Amino acid sequence: MLPMPVMVVLLLSRLMFSLSGQQAQQPESNMVRAKARVVEQKYCRGDADTFTVSFGLEIEIENPSKTAVHVLWPMVPWVGKVASSIGDAEAGRFLYEQTASHYPQSPTHFERLKLEPGSKVSKRSEYYLIARRDAAFSLPKSVSAGTYAVVLVFSPEDEPPAQMAGPDTIRSITTEPFLVEVPAAPKLVRGEAAGAKAR
Repeated sequence: MLPMPVMVVLLLSRLMFSLSGQQAQQPESNMVRAKARVVEQKYCRGDADTFTVSFGLEIEIENPSKTAVHVLWPMVPWVGKVASSIGDAEAGRFLYEQTASHYPQSPTHFERLKLEPGSKVSKRSEYYLIARRDAAFSLPKSVSAGTYAVVLVFSPEDEPPAQMAGPDTIRSITTEPFLVEVPAAPKLVRGEAAGAKAR
């Protein structure tokens, strides 16, 4: 067994190495800033109690750092978090969180977009919410009429080629909270929400 002073030194050095490693591995979502804006909204028939609100989104991705980064596209909203307000979303207080299921029908052709320091790129995507016609109706992971704040976490729908990976390649993007509105009595149309797709 090692003497106590040697053990203390070893433990401290391991702790310092672990902390320095965590600082070096900055979360990908912190390397870019993403803002989402609703540019289109549709309401699709569901059943007697629910309908689907489909949002067409413009995603603005900005590189605020001092070094160039690469972003893989297309990405899709893997995780959606819904809050009562922007303040609640910023504080991490969400009504619910859901992870979407994605089943690519064909191989994905990825772009590796280069973002120079301070530059931006805009991309289109879609997301949807399940809405309740009656606020008193109980359905998990659904919303009634009102205004909500949404945070989306984007990731590739398919596994990108190995040559597109690298320490400067972003494979996960988290948007800042953005507002969406769910009307009480919208005009419903036939159709399916395509919240899993991005272009």
